[in-house]
Amino acid sequence: MKKKIPSTFAIVILLFCILLVHCSGSSSSKMAPRAEKGVLDLREWDFNTDGIVKLDGEWSFVWKQLSLSKQDPNAQEARSHFVPVPDNWNSYSEIKDIDVKSAYGYGTFTLKVLLNETKNPLSIRFQDVGTAGAIWVDGVKLIRSGVVGADENTSRPQYLPRYADFQPAGNEILIQVEVSNFHHFKGGIWETIRMGNKKSIQDYREDRWTTEMFLFGSIAIMALYHFGLFSLRRKDNSSLYFGLFCFVIVIRLLMTGERFILQKFPDIPWEIGSKIEYLSFYLAWPIFQKYMDSIFPGDMASIVWKISVFVGGVFSLIIIFFPTKIFALTLIPYQMILLIYTLIFFFWLGRFIYRRRDGAIIASLGVLALIASAINDILQSQTMVSTGYYLPLGLFTFIFAQSYMLSLKFSAAFVSIENLSDDLTATNRSYSRFVPLEFLKFLGKKNITEIGLGDQTQKEMTILFSDIRSFTQLSEKMTPKDNFDFLNSYMGRMGPVIRKHGGFVDKYLGDGIMALFPDSPDDALEAALEMKQELDRLNESRLERKYEPIRIGIGIHTGVLMLGTIGEVERMDGTVISDAVNLASRIEGLTKEYGVDLLLSDESFRKIRNRKKYSFKELGKVSVKGKENTVGVYEVE
Repeated sequence: MKKKIPSTFAIVILLFCILLVHCSGSSSSKMAPRAEKGVLDLREWDFNTDGIVKLDGEWSFVWKQLSLSKQDPNAQEARSHFVPVPDNWNSYSEIKDIDVKSAYGYGTFTLKVLLNETKNPLSIRFQDVGTAGAIWVDGVKLIRSGVVGADENTSRPQYLPRYADFQPAGNEILIQVEVSNFHHFKGGIWETIRMGNKKSIQDYREDRWTTEMFLFGSIAIMALYHFGLFSLRRKDNSSLYFGLFCFVIVIRLLMTGERFILQKFPDIPWEIGSKIEYLSFYLAWPIFQKYMDSIFPGDMASIVWKISVFVGGVFSLIIIFFPTKIFALTLIPYQMILLIYTLIFFFWLGRFIYRRRDGAIIASLGVLALIASAINDILQSQTMVSTGYYLPLGLFTFIFAQSYMLSLKFSAAFVSIENLSDDLTATNRSYSRFVPLEFLKFLGKKNITEIGLGDQTQKEMTILFSDIRSFTQLSEKMTPKDNFDFLNSYMGRMGPVIRKHGGFVDKYLGDGIMALFPDSPDDALEAALEMKQELDRLNESRLERKYEPIRIGIGIHTGVLMLGTIGEVERMDGTVISDAVNLASRIEGLTKEYGVDLLLSDESFRKIRNRKKYSFKELGKVSVKGKENTVGVYEVE
């Protein structure tokens, strides 16, 4: 259930963003008329209520003729043909002089527009002709994109959206569009020319700017964000490839549509602008393929990535080293390859979903939006449909879906890290029961994972040894389970007492305890005395259950210790090496000879800070096994 909620939420947000972007711009529910035989009848069209109209349909066209307004009308009519607009003139098979392969040449398109009575100024939006154009309205040049010429030397190509206002002189206007092409394999009017009142065209322009800037800003932020993620975690390449894909799309957004880069820098050479536009399209495929491989590893054959790199690389090299009139010819073959790839990709999408890959449904929705918009734009670029270009919308939908999917991925990784952190904390807590945290602290380590073989330190401490008297005889009367239960019960009472007074248990030696007190022998002495009190309470409980009481012996000594790790790479242990440890053990053993419970070495006695608090009795000097000099011992009463 937890996975369904965010997925549903993502789909709702995705659809909302699509509607938000798609619904921008004004539109009319009224069916706009189309031009027929070079005439567009708009006498039933009210620009104030019906909005903007597309000047699509049959235009009159004269090949290799410019400035028709200065020519004999009869001569114009004899040479004119009715052709579809928008379209490329390569498809004008009825005009014998046109070379449908190269499409180099020039010509003029003419449309007569019939209007109802209007006194308000009108506006025209003009974009993307192949490859230079100019608009005349009633003999007055309003708009120029590039320079129209009769040959390659006198013409200059340019792709730039243009807007212009004009005042109709009457109820009939004559629109003429001069077009020349000597730089591209397609010529003609590629995009719809729109006309409306001034406010509608301004609103249309602002809507396009707002939409494209929204897409630009959103995708640019996504690119920077995922580059940042990759810089922080370089093991995950999906962030890098997704950021690169977003970056390529940002470049394409700036070079297409309203062409913000060309608006800001209109003097950029047309060849360079074309190269950037084509490269952003050709490089998107291999980057996209590498991204899909990174999020669904092993689901797609590696040969697909190699093919995408080879095809994209070869076509990109052609763009870099050849002019537009040559590399533009690669567009159709590349689009055909992408269409084949798209059909195969549908199979992979089904495999992702069938195998229940994480994020497969969200990713598939985004990819489907991208593929649908790409197919539409390919058909639009070939003038096979006139639905408009929706690739930016498809790209935004795709990128939004992928961003959400990656966020789910990182969220899952974060949850996994939290779980691992909790597990590690629990593991360290468990290890601390075997290796005291104080031991790690003295070695300068924060946790058990930092310990290495041979780590060591030296420090003066007080050692406390404790042992149960006659445990062997007691143990023989108990079952193995009773033995462990008894020892765990006993240790469970003594361990907290040692920690309470600033010490820690270094080792449990069967029925014995070795504890270390790093600060003062006073702490060890206080702990020993309370251990005796705790033992008295334990014995009371044992007597109630008719068990015989137990006795312990405690020996305390202060000296310099060496703490460290010994063993080998696969098995090591923390230990304390010092003559002081042996001496403390020997002093504990002397408690049996003197018949007392607690003995203190003279070294610990001299370092007791508050001697008046206790009652000491010197038992004299004794020889301890392994020591040349005698050692003074004190009983604490």
